[in-house]
Formats: sequence, structure tokens, C-alpha cells
Amino acid sequence: MLERVHASCRRRKHARPRELLDAALDLFVEKGFAAARAEDIAARAGVSKATLYLYFRSKEELLNALIAERLACRIDIGAHKSNDARPSQDLLRDVMTAWRLALMEGHVGGLFKLVLTEAHNFPALAHFWSHEVIEPARRLVSRIVVRGIDRGEFRPVDPDAVVHALVLPTVIVCLHRHAIGPSAPDDSLMNSPDLFNRQMDLVLEGLVPCPPLR
Repeated sequence: MLERVHASCRRRKHARPRELLDAALDLFVEKGFAAARAEDIAARAGVSKATLYLYFRSKEELLNALIAERLACRIDIGAHKSNDARPSQDLLRDVMTAWRLALMEGHVGGLFKLVLTEAHNFPALAHFWSHEVIEPARRLVSRIVVRGIDRGEFRPVDPDAVVHALVLPTVIVCLHRHAIGPSAPDDSLMNSPDLFNRQMDLVLEGLVPCPPLR
């Protein structure tokens, strides 16, 4: 009996970082970063404030861990896809789809909104976001575009222009969904179910080289 209790405690201890991150994400989205207190996060996770600080030194560290896990890791996963033999169009679509899904999943999109609204009050957060999410995303998309140009799959273009054309609309849709969307459910422009695919098609068609004139 005692061995089972010890095993259960070990499993519970191993799960605590996940429980703390889930609780922090819920409260950050509900209350905002500044208003969410460490003791409230600990209580939501069912532990003491002292226990929270055994795993995370501050709210900032909790938020950075959430950003790294819920968003930055999706970019790392996508990075491996840029080395396979598939057409560059397929790679670009897969990477952007993975990133869009990460932003649209439940509270993760709210986390993205939170970063944008709180960054001016927490400069270290803005730096972490830029270094861990934005720059890796920009480099990955640029690398795929350059790959497509080198292989003759894309016409010569400025890779950063493609990044802007793909990433910025995704950002706007995410912010709309988590800020204005709940109060404007009938917005046919922003809530179109095929919006992402149509925008991807438009950008990819613009990248395809024009056939030579006869």
C-alpha cells in the first residue's frame, strides 16, 4: 500500500509542471498577465505558492515556458520538414498550416494576443517572443522560399515579402478571433472557413514562375 502511495506521489510530482503551465495559461488569458497572481495560479493547479516557485521562479518564466512549448516548438517541428524532397509549395503550406493551428488552438491564440498587448509593459517578454517565435518563423519561411527559387519552383522574389504576405494575415485572423470575434460572430470576411486556404493559394500562385512567352 505504501509503495502505491509513493508511486502516486512521484507521478503527481512529475505532472506538476504541466498542471502549473495549464493553470497559468488559463489565468493569463482570463485576467491578463499583470492581474494573474502567482498564488492564484498555484491554487488553480492545486498546489501552494511555494511549490510553484520550486518549478518556476516567476510569472515571466511561466509565460516564457508557455510560449516555448505552445508556439516555438511548432516552428522547430516544421524546421525538419524543410529538408525533405517534397515540392517547396507543399513545405510552405505545411509549415504555415502547423503555425496557424498552433495559434488557433483554444487558449494558445489567447496567449498570442496576451503577448502583443502586454509586451510594452514587459520588454523582456517582447525580446523572448521575438527571439524564440518570430525570428525562427521568419528564417524558416525564408529558407523554404529560397529553396523554391533555387529549384526553379518559385520565381525570384524577396523572401521577406513572402513572410509578410503569409504571416501577417494569420496574425490578424488570430487577433480578430480572440479579441473582436466573440462580439462579431457574423463577420463573413474574417470567419470564412476557407479563408486560410484561399490566402495560401493566392500567395503560392504568385510565386509560381510565369511560362515563357512564345
